[in-house]
Parts: sequence; structure tokens; C-alpha cells
Amino acid sequence: MNTLYPIFLNIENKPVLVVGGGPVAEQKIKGAAEAHANVTVIAPQASEIIKNLAGEGKIILHHRGYAPGDAKGFILVIGATDNKEVQEVIFHDAQREHIPVNIVDVPHFCTFFLSSLFQKGDLKIAVSTNGKSPTLGKLIRDKIQAEYSRGYPEVLETLGGMREEILRTFPDFESRKKMYERMVHTELERFRLHSGMIVNQEQEIPLPKGKVFLVGAGPGDPELMTVKGLRILHSAEVVLYDALVNIDILSHAPASCEKIYVGKRSGMHCTRQEEINKLLISKAREGKRIVRLKGGDPFIFGRGGEELEALQKAGIEVEAVPGITAGVGVSTSLGVPLTHRGESSSIVFVTGHEDPAKGEECVDWQSVSRIDTIVVYMGVKRLRFIVSQLIQHRVSPQKPVAVIYHGTLPGETVVTGVLEDIEEQTGDCSGDSPGLIIVGDVVRFLDGRSRHEAALRLSESLFQENGS
Repeated sequence: MNTLYPIFLNIENKPVLVVGGGPVAEQKIKGAAEAHANVTVIAPQASEIIKNLAGEGKIILHHRGYAPGDAKGFILVIGATDNKEVQEVIFHDAQREHIPVNIVDVPHFCTFFLSSLFQKGDLKIAVSTNGKSPTLGKLIRDKIQAEYSRGYPEVLETLGGMREEILRTFPDFESRKKMYERMVHTELERFRLHSGMIVNQEQEIPLPKGKVFLVGAGPGDPELMTVKGLRILHSAEVVLYDALVNIDILSHAPASCEKIYVGKRSGMHCTRQEEINKLLISKAREGKRIVRLKGGDPFIFGRGGEELEALQKAGIEVEAVPGITAGVGVSTSLGVPLTHRGESSSIVFVTGHEDPAKGEECVDWQSVSRIDTIVVYMGVKRLRFIVSQLIQHRVSPQKPVAVIYHGTLPGETVVTGVLEDIEEQTGDCSGDSPGLIIVGDVVRFLDGRSRHEAALRLSESLFQENGS
């Protein structure tokens, strides 16, 4: 009879000890780290994965054998070693200190057991076999995953958003209970109707189909990402993210989520677009819920259209979620209206970095020059060329210009000038830092800023980034 008491334990920022340095220890370390525990590992020999985690500062690694008394001060102890003498010492040490302990594959040296786990978003289901057969536990978990991956996590997100309102509206327990039960059935039925699912007791629920969300992460500041984008990120199983995505946004994804960097930066190794398309398709075919996270808006110079076409051609379900594009987010956060009565009644967004495969310049600078406010993405390294094109097509050399680096972020730097002197104002300190260029009379709203101070801040920022 299984008399174990089921409990989900909060070990965030709590000290956890893992003894062992092999593949089994890797799994236990990964699980504790995903729960945001402070993990210490003791092992005379450690795998490369464990060494890398220690090198990245994610765990503390002691290259030595376990010594009596090492367990003291920890809230959980896991022994992943085959040495029977060490197993016994660890167990008795933990017992003496009243610390829950698990010696892997030795049930009589365990005061708790780690379960097979299914997690999607905030939905977490654990399976225990009382330590008798973890393999059977995993098989049962996989069957649960097939049944509950689709629909239930999404409904849970909806119900979670209603919880506070129900607590305020229904003060007594019984009325709240009845309301929760009614809402659960209503929301599940709504999801089934919307998704086309037909479920009955005799029909096996189909395996979940993968879906890709092309999500705009906004211009940089995590608080400028949309509510819908964050909600979808909360239930992601895989996230592919770009170089311009603020790393803090990734903390909103589940700890169990696979996070894959596919960024592109000038002069650095980058993932080819064809490889990204293939990765999205292969992950979707595994039945995963994938978020393709892009800086700004996915369809504004983000190659989101190419990914959309590739996914649709492969028969993958895809949904695009808008984001605040940098041209709008950065300018508005600075108090620069891109349109303003009497000064600007037209805007153009233009790329300053075209695909080299085109072989020739495709931007019609003559047409661009007729627009009141010109916003150039990825143009910092071609600033001289852009200025020459605009002046050549009769834009006044005295037309105000602003170059913004790290827009909406703490290190944001703004350099202002006019077309004929903006290159001198920015100097040689722009480097590979991403920047946005705004040309037009509306730039006058930035006149209160000190150009010299802005250029100085930019130089200091790049100096720190390059570690010089």
C-alpha cells in the first residue's frame, strides 16, 4: 500500500545537496535547478555537463568525496552514487539532521521519492509508484501527457485570471466551490468547441498537435511586451529567441521550457534562417507548443513572414501575436511623436541593412526622402550612406536627426544632430550596437537633451560591453 503523503515543495532559493557526478546526478541537478533551488554538488568525478553548470555559476561544485556532516544545513539531500558505504553515511547523516533524503534506487534509504512529472504551464501532475518502478511511472506520465496536454493548461490560465474576482465576489467556501466547478466545465466545453475537439468516454483523445506562436517581444523594456504575448509565453514548451529579445522576458517561460538562442548579430556566429525554419517545424511535429520570440513586432523587419510561410507550407498551425515595433516604442518612450500636426503627416519605416543576396540597393531613397518622418532600422553601420542618399535626394542638410542606441533599456543613449553633422556627433563609438535612426522635424522634441552627454554615455556603455 502506498502511504506516501503527496506534496509539492517550494525549494526556490533553498539549499539542496546532490552527491554524485554522473548521468543520474545530472537529472537530479537539472530538476532542482529548474525549481530555482541553490544546488550544491559533491563528487570526486563530475560529467562535463555538471562542470559546465558550475562554470556558468548555476551550481556549486566540490571536487571531492562525501564527508560525514556534509549534509548539515541543507533542506533536501539526494544521493546519486553507487558506493554503498557512502549511501549509508549520507542517509544516516540526513536522518540525524532531520533532513528529507533520497538515495537513488535504494528505497530503504529514502524518506521521500521523486515522482515522474508532467508539466505544461502551471499544470503539474506527479506520478508515484512508491519507489517500486520509476519506469512504469514514466509510462503512466506519458499517457497523462497525451490526454491533458491540449486544452487543460489553456483553461487553467483562464481560470487563474478569474480567481481574484471570485474570491472577492463569493466570500463563503461553498459558494466559491460551486462557482469554480461551473467555470471549469464551462471553460473546458468552450475550448473543445473552439478547437473542434470531440471527446467522449469511449473515444481516445488524439495526441496533441504542435503549434507555433510568432510573438513580438517589444522594443526592449520587458514591461512593453503585450499581455497576450506574456500569457502565451507562460505555457510555452519551447522558446526560440533572438538577439534583440531582453533576456529578462525569458523568466516568464516555465522552468521546464526548452530555450534555444537563434540570434543574429553582425560579425558573430548566427543561425541561418533556413535552420530556424527547420527547427520550428521539427519541434512542432513533436507536438510541442512553441513560442518564436522576436524583438519588436514579428512582421516588421523580423523575417516573421518567411517563418509564417515555411510553417504553413509544412502544415503546421501558426498564430502571430503583434508586438510594439522599435520605431514606435522607442520614439514614444522618448516623447517624440512620429506624427504631429503641421510638421509630420507621413511616416516611413525603412531598413538600413538589406539582404546581401539581392545584389543591389532596393530601397527607393528618392521616394523615402519625400516622407515627413523617416525611421531607419539596422542602419547605424551605414549611417554615412543613408545620410548621403537623403541629401542627394534633396532632404535639407539641416534636417534634424536622432540616433538611439539600446532604446527603452537602462543603457539607452540618444545622440541628436542634423543630417550634415550626425556622423560626426556619433563619432566612431557606435560599433555593432543596435540602433534606430529618426530623421524629421519631430526630432526637435529631443532638443532638451545634451548631445555631448549622450555621446559620452554611449562611449562608456560600449566600453563596458567590450570589456576593454
